[in-house]
This record gives sequence, C-alpha cells and structure tokens, in this order.
Amino acid sequence: MYLKLKLLTAFWAFSMFSYSQSAIKISVDGGKRLQALDGIGVNINTWSWKNGELKPAIDLLVDSMQAKIFRVIVETPKEWEDVNDNDDPFVYNHKYYDSLYTTPKFLNAWKTMAYLNEKGITDNLMINLMGYLPEWMGWETIATDKEDEFVEMLVSFLLYAKYVQHLQFGLAAPFNEPDIKNEGPRLDEYRYVAMMRKIVTRAKQSGMNDIRFVGPDAAYMKNNVAHYIPELMKDSLVMSAISRFGVHSYSGYYAHVDSLIKHSPFPEMKFWVTEWNAWRDGLDDGIKTNYNYDFAAQCMGYLMDFLKNGAAGALVWEGYDSYYDHHAPSPFSYWGILEYDKENKIYIPRKHFFAIAQVSRYITPGSWQIALTSSDTTVKALAFFNPATNDPVITGINPYEKPVQVEISLDNLPAVNSGHLVFTDSVNDLRMQKKYHPDKKGKFKITVPANCIYTFIMGSGAAGSPAASLRP
Repeated sequence: MYLKLKLLTAFWAFSMFSYSQSAIKISVDGGKRLQALDGIGVNINTWSWKNGELKPAIDLLVDSMQAKIFRVIVETPKEWEDVNDNDDPFVYNHKYYDSLYTTPKFLNAWKTMAYLNEKGITDNLMINLMGYLPEWMGWETIATDKEDEFVEMLVSFLLYAKYVQHLQFGLAAPFNEPDIKNEGPRLDEYRYVAMMRKIVTRAKQSGMNDIRFVGPDAAYMKNNVAHYIPELMKDSLVMSAISRFGVHSYSGYYAHVDSLIKHSPFPEMKFWVTEWNAWRDGLDDGIKTNYNYDFAAQCMGYLMDFLKNGAAGALVWEGYDSYYDHHAPSPFSYWGILEYDKENKIYIPRKHFFAIAQVSRYITPGSWQIALTSSDTTVKALAFFNPATNDPVITGINPYEKPVQVEISLDNLPAVNSGHLVFTDSVNDLRMQKKYHPDKKGKFKITVPANCIYTFIMGSGAAGSPAASLRP
C-alpha cells in the first residue's frame, strides 16, 4: 500500500510538472460580453478614525489598491439612541439628535466619510448599520411595536449625514446578516422586506429620493437565494429603491445568485458580494492567523469565482484590523488586509492587499467581462475589456509549482501591440515582468511564474503602469 501511494504521488508530481511545461492555450472573444464590473471594494470600520490616525489606511485602500466601493460600518449596540428621542416615531426631536450625533462615536463616522469624500468616494459610499439595537428597541431583533422607532433612528442618521454634515453618499445598507445572531437585528425574509418598505417610504418622505439601497446581506448566500431575494422581488416599491442585491460568502460561490436574477422579473439587476474572504476561525475573536500567500490565493480564488458567475462587485472583509462592540468580549478583529500595528499606530499591507490589487488596480469600473476559454482550467483565468481605453486584461491564478507557458489568442478585439505581466507570489508583490509583444499572428506567448496571482494588461501603446507606482 505504501509503495502504491508513493508511486501515485510521484506520478501526480511528474504529471503536474510535465503539463505545466506545455503551453496552455487561452482564447479570448471580445464579441461575447458578460457583466460590466462596478468595482472591487472594502468594508471599513469608522471606530478606527481616532483623530485622523486612520487616514494613511484609507490612502492605501483608495490610492494604492484603488478600491472603488466602500461599505462604511457604523455599529449600533452602544451610544446610539439608548433613550427614545420622544414618544412619536414620526416626529424627529432634532435637539436630541443634534446632541447625539456630536458624540465621539458619530464624530468618527462623519470624519471617516468626509475623508472618503475628499478621496473621491461618493456615489459608491455605502452606509451600513451593524450589531444589536438599544434594549428598549428590541436588542436581538426589532420589537414589533418599535419598528417605526427603528426607522426613525436610521433615517435620522441618514438625514444628519446628508444635510448637517453635507456628506456625499449614494447607498445605504440598513441591515447586516439578518439570518444569524449578533451581526444585526434578526429578521426573517418577511419582516426584512416589511422593514425595508418602511425605510424606503420614510426616506422618500424625508426628501431623500436619491438614496439607493443594498440588501439583503444575509450571512449565507443560500439564504439570500432561497428566501430573502425572492421575497424582495415581490415588493415593487422596495425594488424601485434597490441599487444592488448584496450577498455574503466566505466559502466561494455556492448558490445560484446570477441564475435566480436572470430568470426573475428583474433580469438586469446586478449583485455584489458585500462581504467576502476565505474563512479562518478565530479572526473575529482576537486571534491572528498566518497571513501568507496560500490564504491570499484562496481569497482570490473565491473572488474569481464570484466574477465568473456574474458578480458586478465584491467587497473584502475587511479593510483593516479593528474593534467591534458586537463581537465583545473579543479584544480585536484581525480580518484586515491592512495590519494595525497598535504600538506604532500604523497600518501595514498584508499579502491579501497586493493579491486583491491584481484585480482592483487593472480591471477598472465599467470594464466588461468577456468570454475566455482555456485548455487548462486548473490555471484560473478571466478576461475583461475596458471600453474607455479599448484594452483587454486577463487575470488569474497559477497553482502549479513551476512556471507555465501561456499562448493567448484575441478575437473580436481592437489590435494591441504590447502587454505587461504583473504578479504576486509568496515573495513578490505586484511585480512587473518584461514587456511582451504579439507574434505575426497577433498571439501573445507569455510565461506565468509558479504559484502566483497574475494579471496581463494589454494595450495599443505601453501597457500597464510604471513599475515605480505599483507599490503603496
């Protein structure tokens, strides 16, 4: 048995080595367009503002990683409307709210969003409430006789952000993971839609017709598909205010979100994965993990699955290490693609940061995913086309222990005369290789390094960005 196992292992290793040495043929067809990409984004926690200490982290996410969508977390458990503003949920006690929204908790939120606005993040700034409610309002869920009070609390926050703080934001996600405990008020799909109807109505009555909503953000992708999204689609008022469906996944694409939408009365609706990463136990509980290339590659493999299956955007959980009241007694959350050095109060990119930048830097919002076929699906690859620049881009993951030769054919695309390969592996971060040129038949023949995440940027002129700009 041992000898047989040893021979099988040797054969597998030899097969992988020999196959990785033969050319992989990739064919890209620009005539077959799939979904348009809205962008790659991050979840960030306003608790971490700390008198501007957060600015360098936001700079890294916006300028270096070029994240385009920000889900801005404002927690609800403590120091929210702990005492009811008045006995009438349809009359705002502005004096009460003016006092509440100038406390440190909310100043952190306003200043974080204001800085994002300075960085150009406006329409794709999404406000998200997270955690339990004040006890009098229901705590783990919304008490049936306090639904309008919850709506008043939420809409008062949006009004204050918009008209008092003069913040620019286009999106709101009122609930977080309503299908599980602790992450937000528990609501089944029927109460979720009923609450969304009240929120949409109240927002419009308050003059905020331009705010669009994202949801349902259930923890399990399958619950979105089986319960929450179908129920949402039954309510025309709520659907008129929905910008994107939001789903979460820490284990890849495992429920047919795209198929559900395409075979529904709303086939043009897009969906985002508003929380995604590769699951690791302990990170919510103050326990760090090994933030190595394997972790980053698994996370990126999931991202590619989401995009392949129709996602128009994906937001990694999360931008940086931070503290969450609703995870107490956990001392800290260590999901960040930026590590927080508590002693020196600085943010340091982890391998995830560079891995995700392989997509977020080079596949810009408005790019179309286009058809790609490959002779070896083990080496994952997706193709995109940027109509603003007329340039195609291929991104993927090489899991082999050896470099692979890739031959790329381009059909139904503008002529390109050069390309750059950028890759991230266990040693290198966003490293740019030499420039490639197509052969006489217009095909590119490139070498993709072993065990790496790669992006091949093509263009009619010099492709890609200068190497010096690749590092944060």
